[in-house]
Amino acid sequence: MEIKDLFGLPAHPLVVHAAVVLLPLAAIAAIVAAAIPRLRPYYAPVALVLALGATASVGLAQQTGESLQERVPETRLVEDHVEMGQTVLPWAVAVTVAAAAATAAPFAMRKREVSARTVTGVLLAASIIVGAGAIYSVAEVGHSGAKATWSKVDAGGGG
Repeated sequence: MEIKDLFGLPAHPLVVHAAVVLLPLAAIAAIVAAAIPRLRPYYAPVALVLALGATASVGLAQQTGESLQERVPETRLVEDHVEMGQTVLPWAVAVTVAAAAATAAPFAMRKREVSARTVTGVLLAASIIVGAGAIYSVAEVGHSGAKATWSKVDAGGGG
């Protein structure tokens, strides 16, 4: 089933806001869970749920964006936005993997095969890298979408 409209409006501008909010929240929660071992049992599952929601919303944003692309004039800015939009899903999946690893870490550490310091270091490095990449990609794609949408609006016009 393809979603094109919500409440009589194109779905993409409405759906994309879930991705814009959830993915950075998931990235930050994953970093906090990785950085502070005593909070990991509480924050890691929250980060994982946020990351799963973010990944789903990114996929839905891509789908609704493709539907919207068929209905708007083809411009270089729109093409750039569509190209950039394809970069977000891998970052969302990476944040999900990092959050899942942080969620699993307390269970894996019970076996004491790896030191807590090593686990924290690896989780933190991975979470910072994928979190920064996810946040940057969302901001970059969002900015390109805003430029594509608002570039032809008369900046000097008032109502």
